[in-house]
Amino acid sequence: MDGYRQTLLGRALADALQDMEKECSGDSDDANADALEMDGDLLFSLFDEAMQLELLHRDRKDQERPVRTFTHDSLELTGQVTAFNRFMDDWSVLVRMRPQDIQLNHGVAVLDLPQQNHEHEKEQEVAMRLKMRKRG
Repeated sequence: MDGYRQTLLGRALADALQDMEKECSGDSDDANADALEMDGDLLFSLFDEAMQLELLHRDRKDQERPVRTFTHDSLELTGQVTAFNRFMDDWSVLVRMRPQDIQLNHGVAVLDLPQQNHEHEKEQEVAMRLKMRKRG
């Protein structure tokens, strides 16, 4: 439940819930105000269950695709994290770094970068989105 509140969808759901609760508390003379009270934790648990079913369905579809394998055991990045998003046990991190600051198993990675056509030639940066999953 806590992970959803840190995603855009979860934040929108929490904001909508908060707005609805404010509306209900403002209409205290309304006879229907008590009937509109909501349990936020229950709402998030229902949302959690629906998302789990959706992810399970998606995982079954993904099993038909070939499994990706990686040629390196380790990846070392020296850069700046510019954005992150957490959804349950899955993390997505966007990082920016210089190509020479990327090392795979202590060897420098070969990156095919487009040539820059600027008057003031700057060092190029690479943007990379990393998907991480909690081991279970």
